[in-house]
Amino acid sequence: MKILLQNRYDALTKKGGDTYQMLMTRKYLEQLGVKADISTALAPDLSGYELVHLFNITRVGETYRQYKNARSKGCKIVLSPVYQSRSDVKAYEDNQLNGFMGWLLRNIPDIDKRQLLKTGYYTLNRPSLWPVWVSQFYLGYTRQQKEILASVDHILPNSEMEMLRIKEELFLGNASTAAYTIVLNGVEMDSTEDTDRISGWLQKIKLTDYVICAGRIEPLKNQLAVMAALKDTGLKVVFAGAVNPAHGGYAKKVLRQFRENPNFFYLGEIGPSDLMALNKLARVSVLASWLETTGLAALEAGLAGANVVITERGYTREYFGESVWYCDPSNISTIREAVMAALAAPRGARQLDKRIADMKLNWLEAAKKTLMVYQQILGSN
Repeated sequence: MKILLQNRYDALTKKGGDTYQMLMTRKYLEQLGVKADISTALAPDLSGYELVHLFNITRVGETYRQYKNARSKGCKIVLSPVYQSRSDVKAYEDNQLNGFMGWLLRNIPDIDKRQLLKTGYYTLNRPSLWPVWVSQFYLGYTRQQKEILASVDHILPNSEMEMLRIKEELFLGNASTAAYTIVLNGVEMDSTEDTDRISGWLQKIKLTDYVICAGRIEPLKNQLAVMAALKDTGLKVVFAGAVNPAHGGYAKKVLRQFRENPNFFYLGEIGPSDLMALNKLARVSVLASWLETTGLAALEAGLAGANVVITERGYTREYFGESVWYCDPSNISTIREAVMAALAAPRGARQLDKRIADMKLNWLEAAKKTLMVYQQILGSN
């Protein structure tokens, strides 16, 4: 079996949750004997591929072109929507985006026009992507999403909550015509040893008791609110994640906080082993994003035994249940109260690691379910 996994053009350079899901899907599919390649091209050569697996219809422009290419070549198509609720996205953009772009979006209530503006921004410095903008201009953002959802051979939502929101916001309560199977995201269950880099760094600055906040430095991940919530608590807070170049102004404000507050530490982008080493020693992990389809960083922290504070926005409750402390990303007080409550409890008090094991939230299980769908569609065993 030979499969092509496809995602937005910058998925491998501007990594997000959809990137990680795609990479982990490929890694564990290959462990199951599937030949899986990755492409971010709009119209790659599909010779030899039996099926195309698309990721992400929130930024649907590139996905639509990839979908049309696969259809024109007669390939079967599976979709992982990674769908972010329209209401959550609008709340984030209205409250967090500043500058000229933020002003424009706040004054454009129509979702199709808002998305067309953002697609134009993505393609501004990449002429090869202008067909993406032209296609969206003529068809409309919503129509592109609906066509893909209604026409692919199978949908693989990350949660029942995600599929419900798709029905509510795009199909007015009715299901799309495509079948779907819930494939929960997960974590890598293999334990990693503490890395020398992290152990040495922690010893050097004599840091033994801290909160961790992992995620790309950008308004969506809401680091400034976390900083505002914890700056006067005396807590040591370690931040890890690459700067999103599209939000340079926000990043400058975040980086200024590291210079001004000796209790805040920044490690930049770090690898999975380094992050797991940090999680193993952290008291609390906080992920106060404006929305999360899953909250993978929080799952990883919970697996390592840290208490987890996570946003109430998105589909987090399906994954985390009552095993975490929730916060409202728009309310600094709730972030601080949730972190302080999590700190007051013994490490691992709400047994998130047990919930992860009981729900089989791991990438091998996700790959097995995905492979079953592939086999069903292709009529193979």
